[in-house]
Amino acid sequence: MFDFQPHQRVLRVFYGAVAAVLAAVLLPAVFDSSFPLLAPASLAFYALLLLYGVMMTVGAGWAQRQLPQYWAWPYFGLHLLVFGTAQVLPVPHDVVWILSMPVVSLAFGALPPTRAALVPLGYLLFFGVFLHWVGLPTPRVVSTMLSLGVGMLFTVGCTLLAAWANRCRATAEKLARELEAANAELRDSAARTVALATAQERNRIARDIHDGLGHYLTVVAVQLQAARALLPAQPERASDALAKAEQAARTALDDVRRSVGTLRDTSPLPPLRVALEGLLRESGLAAMLDCAGQPRPLPAAAEQALFRTVQEALTNVRKHAGTSRARVCLDLRDPSRVSIEIADEGCGRGPAAPGGGFGLAGLSERLAAIGGTLKAGNRDGGGFVVRAEVRT
Repeated sequence: MFDFQPHQRVLRVFYGAVAAVLAAVLLPAVFDSSFPLLAPASLAFYALLLLYGVMMTVGAGWAQRQLPQYWAWPYFGLHLLVFGTAQVLPVPHDVVWILSMPVVSLAFGALPPTRAALVPLGYLLFFGVFLHWVGLPTPRVVSTMLSLGVGMLFTVGCTLLAAWANRCRATAEKLARELEAANAELRDSAARTVALATAQERNRIARDIHDGLGHYLTVVAVQLQAARALLPAQPERASDALAKAEQAARTALDDVRRSVGTLRDTSPLPPLRVALEGLLRESGLAAMLDCAGQPRPLPAAAEQALFRTVQEALTNVRKHAGTSRARVCLDLRDPSRVSIEIADEGCGRGPAAPGGGFGLAGLSERLAAIGGTLKAGNRDGGGFVVRAEVRT
């Protein structure tokens, strides 16, 4: 169905065309010396043109609102009646035929083409009958009908072209709105991605601080406690404990620097086995390292995650296990995966700490981020075991 609220530019052009048609019909009659300006027929002619103008500007919309399904028949029928009346009034009507052109244009803008074609056919039929009735010769009638038909074809072509251009404009505006909405959604998605990446990086830094710095600070605290206890009676051993605490503090500082500079540090890291041997020496525990399988290069993320797992597990042994004995088993036999297990002979986990603290939760997140798994729990024979596995 026709949209009677088109673009304002289209509406202004249409109203201008209607005004031009009315002027083209009225002005020749007014300046015709045989046309009496105030005769009853002239006044009827003015009223007829006024009715035509009202019908062309607001009549179609009003008719559609009153008769949504059947508005076209009475509306265009009334136009044909106005056209016929203007033809039979005793006034100069050489250009009255122009009144049909905007109506034909409106029909092809408002109706499907098959129904709209009935409007120009109706005008042509009425005009042909009228010309024959006034006594015009048949060849002249045919010639006039052909001229009027060509004019209507031109009008229909211009109307369809304008309608196509209007649809293209509407489509372009719709696509522009959709593009703007897509761009806005893309900006929102980018902002969410940045926020997520920031949160992930914050969690990674938190894990590094907990797993690395927390480990070495625990070593420092243990050695300082031992030094305080040994200082009165065994100052030499207290000095050794202070030296170990100093070394652990320096190592912690190096670890923090390494964590902060990971984004620009391209120096190669030591192999996992070498790094674990150094970690065990610095731990202050009676810990042993067993390695099954041949050492091989591992992804940096896997080595970092496994190293932090051992580091956190040894820290927990010192803090909670009540023993200084632990065993670390590195399994490299399967070429598709690597696993590591840290077991102690201590008291195990009590019922008061079922969640395992932040450290184990952070390790689980770190391993899950690279497709690994973490299992931790009490051993059947006593003690606690932590097992991490990563696919390579």
